[in-house]
Amino acid sequence: MNFGNELKKAMVDCNINGAVALSKKADVSYGKVIRALNSDGSSRYVDVLKMADVLGLKIKFIAKDEV
Repeated sequence: MNFGNELKKAMVDCNINGAVALSKKADVSYGKVIRALNSDGSSRYVDVLKMADVLGLKIKFIAKDEV
């Protein structure tokens, strides 16, 4: 799964235009939002949770063999 793509889709659904707007709404720095949108793998869980909460996303961990 590409988390950045899921964030981008949710931003469209929530009418959030751009990383700056998401940054302000989620109270996460602009740089952290950009890294998450680019799926570079360096995002902290707490920052991802803040963004997901603003976008109405639920994060669920599942074992690899359940996929």
